[in-house]
Amino acid sequence: MNVVVVDSAHLAGEVDFPMIDLPKFGWQQYPGLKPEEIAERCWRADIIVTVTTPIDQAVIDKAFKLKLIAVAGNDGDLIDKAAAEARGIKVTTVSDLRPDDAASSQAICDRVVENINRFIRELEQTS
Repeated sequence: MNVVVVDSAHLAGEVDFPMIDLPKFGWQQYPGLKPEEIAERCWRADIIVTVTTPIDQAVIDKAFKLKLIAVAGNDGDLIDKAAAEARGIKVTTVSDLRPDDAASSQAICDRVVENINRFIRELEQTS
């Protein structure tokens, strides 16, 4: 399972994402990517995590293994939901916390990983 965080610098304060519940996984975390870099960095991702960076159809189309997009914040409009739905890609958000609030940022990271872990358990149950 490969996870790519495309813009962790948009989380206020000093935060860390907890480990996900897998014995083996890849985790790439970028402070931010230019729009033209996103598809190239995410093409092998199973999961993309974004704080404020839009994930559009071009990124979704190129990410051939993509199964989940996790928004680390409350702006689900960042995601091209029609493109994600057409590919069967699940989209999750942390809708009640703001990433620009330092007091909320660690809670956002924790909840994003909870969403990822829940998704992994659902995958395991259907396999």
